[in-house]
Amino acid sequence: MLASEGYSVIPVRGDLSPSEPKRPTMKWRTFQRRIAQGRELETMFDGRAGGLAIVCGRVSELLVIDFDDHVRYQSFCRRLPQYAASYTVKTRRGYHVYFRTRAKVVSHQFDGGDIKGEKSYVVAAPSVIAGFKYRVVNSTAVKSVDADEVDTMLKFFHVGSGSNLVPVSFGETVGNVDIVEMYERMYRVVGRNNALYRCASVGRAQGMARAEVERALLERHALARPVGEQKYEGVAERYREGRRTIASALAGRSVFCRDSEGVPNSVREGLLRAQKSSAMARLLDVMRMAGWRGESYFCMREAIELGRKFGLGRKSVMAALTGEHSSFNGRHIIARRYVEYLDIGGLKVGKRGRPVALLFQAPSVKRLVSVLEVPWSPSDPLGKDDLASGHSYRRALHREYVKRLSPRAPMAALADRLGVNPRTVRRYNAHLGVHVCERVGQFLLKPESLKCLPRRNREERKNHTPGYWLAVGDKARFPAWRHIGAALLKRGTEAVRVCVRRASVLSLGKPDARAVVYEPISAEAFMRLRIRRGEVVERAGLVSRLRDMVSRTGAKIARARYEKLGLRFDTVAAHIAEDKIAETIVGYLVADDGLGGEIRRPARRGVAYRMLKQFGEGNVYLALRESYSELMASLALRAVRYGDEEAGVGLLARGLA
Repeated sequence: MLASEGYSVIPVRGDLSPSEPKRPTMKWRTFQRRIAQGRELETMFDGRAGGLAIVCGRVSELLVIDFDDHVRYQSFCRRLPQYAASYTVKTRRGYHVYFRTRAKVVSHQFDGGDIKGEKSYVVAAPSVIAGFKYRVVNSTAVKSVDADEVDTMLKFFHVGSGSNLVPVSFGETVGNVDIVEMYERMYRVVGRNNALYRCASVGRAQGMARAEVERALLERHALARPVGEQKYEGVAERYREGRRTIASALAGRSVFCRDSEGVPNSVREGLLRAQKSSAMARLLDVMRMAGWRGESYFCMREAIELGRKFGLGRKSVMAALTGEHSSFNGRHIIARRYVEYLDIGGLKVGKRGRPVALLFQAPSVKRLVSVLEVPWSPSDPLGKDDLASGHSYRRALHREYVKRLSPRAPMAALADRLGVNPRTVRRYNAHLGVHVCERVGQFLLKPESLKCLPRRNREERKNHTPGYWLAVGDKARFPAWRHIGAALLKRGTEAVRVCVRRASVLSLGKPDARAVVYEPISAEAFMRLRIRRGEVVERAGLVSRLRDMVSRTGAKIARARYEKLGLRFDTVAAHIAEDKIAETIVGYLVADDGLGGEIRRPARRGVAYRMLKQFGEGNVYLALRESYSELMASLALRAVRYGDEEAGVGLLARGLA
């Protein structure tokens, strides 16, 4: 019995209560201090108990590391193999690794799991939770660890490896890892091929040649026994497959990227967009500028003093550490650790010293990109003055972005990067001396393209059309309403141009002599831009017009827009192309069925010859559309009939252009 082994055990509900399977069936506080024995155990495990749990902490002299992240567990096995070889239980989401210790460990979370110490418990094998049976995957004895060894493990989870390499794929950074021992630990967990690929990738990161990797791993991989229900393969086949896997791992893209001196731009922009505040982004830059890295622990007072040196106020620091800006999607951006004591030498759990309730850990780049779910990117350099205020911080990011890329982007996109509005970006440009080269698309307005201009409703502003206008000569500008365009064309004194504002080109340094660049566009492209910008009134008008056309005329419109051309055997090749043109695109074939009805077929050569054989010459016709606008209008009608109003609007816009 577990109780005879010195563990304090309690009953949990298990699958007898699917909504709360891990909840104890009784009050278990007393068993945090003593172990139940004899008849007491029989009374506890009655009909309500569907599972078994072990109380952690000093009462059982038990510490359990609960891994919810499979990758984090693999990293633990690679980096601390001497501790990973302890008693291990497979859970529904990960693993429980058991340790015997007399040290007092406070229960808390880490990135990827939990540390189960005082005032906590873990479900034990062979309990069944949510249909999953907890099972032992490593039945070796529970490893005993002292207080220093506990500190070593806890620093691994909360500090990391201390290296300046940030993995972007499957695990931790690589120092001097024995890939043979790593393969022996991993292949039973993740499979032989997966373990071989990952070990070969680690060997590549350590600078090993292909021959060295094959010499170390190939024979062990070929002779390794299959795990679970894997099929049996011959040794020769295993060798061939292993060589291919190693070659693929060594030829693949590197899974490591260098940790930058500053905060990655993707992290800065993600925080500014999501939080609409610069407090967290500025604090992260302040910490990295001060040299605080992933191994640095600090308390609130130290962070406030550091922020004050860089112009970051007390309220902003508190909001970033424990307030409204401290988390993203439910995860803390800056990791926390609850400890009992902190002495002069640093972090010492369970030892005498000054009592501290809460410590923070300076986040690494790996943690930042993981929590914010953004890709890694380089970091633009910033100075101390750039961090003095949120205004100067955003302006500095805009300055470095323009200096680095000279972007061609609309002001709205540049503003979205920084979580501000376009007017603020224009003020930044004026302050920084950014040269803005405006791009304007234009085309000549003609009577046939007049329909591409919008009609002005009573609700619209009289002297405003968003982002486009009519230009006559060099200086005269008018709103791009349809009635104004018609009046200008009727006057006929000068050419009338439709102008559309496009994305500007920004640059720092020597400016381009041209302030405005004119580019030709088509009327159809202008209509697409209007629809893409979401002009709701015009879209609603187009949809209502389509509906009215369908309700008034129905299918008669489509028939009226075709002209019939009689076909003979010797004229089919002249009128129908070789490619397969489907019905309703250019035309269709029609024949009289002799009963007053029509038989329609797609306009293809082979179909035409078969219809001529069946119905004879003089009875087969090719129905052709009269014009491009008629074609688009007919297709728009068909789209509306089938309920696709968006497609109908686009097709009608093309026809009107």
